[in-house]
Amino acid sequence: MDDAPRGLRESLKRVAVTLKEAQIPFALGGSYACWARGGPEPVHDVDFMLRETDVPRAVDVLCDAGLRPVDPPEDWLTKVYDGDVLVDLIHHPVGRAVTDEMLARSRDMSVDSVRMPVLDATDWFEMTLLALDERYCDLGRVIPMIRAMREQVDWTQVRRATAESPFAEAALLVATRLQLIPAPAGLSPAGPPFAGPPSAGPPSAGPSSVGLPSSGRGSAGEAVTTPPAGSGAVTGAPESASDSAFGSDSGLATAGQLDVTEPAEYLAGELRERLAEDPRVAELGLEVAVASDAVIVRGEVALETRRTAVDIVLAEIVPDRPIRNQVTVSQQEFPPTVESVS
Repeated sequence: MDDAPRGLRESLKRVAVTLKEAQIPFALGGSYACWARGGPEPVHDVDFMLRETDVPRAVDVLCDAGLRPVDPPEDWLTKVYDGDVLVDLIHHPVGRAVTDEMLARSRDMSVDSVRMPVLDATDWFEMTLLALDERYCDLGRVIPMIRAMREQVDWTQVRRATAESPFAEAALLVATRLQLIPAPAGLSPAGPPFAGPPSAGPPSAGPSSVGLPSSGRGSAGEAVTTPPAGSGAVTGAPESASDSAFGSDSGLATAGQLDVTEPAEYLAGELRERLAEDPRVAELGLEVAVASDAVIVRGEVALETRRTAVDIVLAEIVPDRPIRNQVTVSQQEFPPTVESVS
């Protein structure tokens, strides 16, 4: 483990235990709340959510525990240092007061072996998306967090709470188009169909020529009918099974499958892309290796359902290849139930 995350975790636990012993209501917030629910681990600071009326007493007990207070210019938080580790005590995130109701929605979870309340996943995403603006709109950071926590969030409520933010709307649209989160009513996850560019050619010769077969004469005088394009009719002799991509033994893939005769490194790359794009898995960090006897997958996912989905997706893509699923599930403890998506 890097020294930076280790130091952050130790300070996180120290502050949480101190606040618990002083019976000051709080919830773990910021990026560590996401990490506790399966997201990437932060490397900068630790955030706690408190009511504004509790902040002075929290600062006092933390100073008694050896932390150093800092008076920041911002009016929505205060800061303390545990050695070199910065800890934010936030009482008005994105202009919204931390309330008793917000703290009551938090879930008691084990965070690096210490039990503490962790900010509700839906509240967390509302704050995270509302913090996006012209100067900071890093979807490369937000999308992995959505991947990690998507099953724990009421996305209908998030959309409702962030409806006034065009930046939140953009992030949610990208996540919807990636099929990471459910689409709102009336919107297809794939987006509106692309009709193609407008035709630049001359107008049609008339309704009689649209979609109708044209006729000509063969060399012996028999009528020859040319079916409309896209009709699926066959005008020549049927191809033999050996000439068909679906009836041959050439190793070519059927719809949705891959050509298993490709070089191993190319096949592995395509499998990685498929696992990242399939909404049942949607994990970017998995490693895929194609051996002579099996497809081997390694990496870490947040939930057991995603680990199981790796087998299902690969069986659909390369049904004739044995799968060695060496993916592990992260050891973070999740709440016993997840919020329903209405």
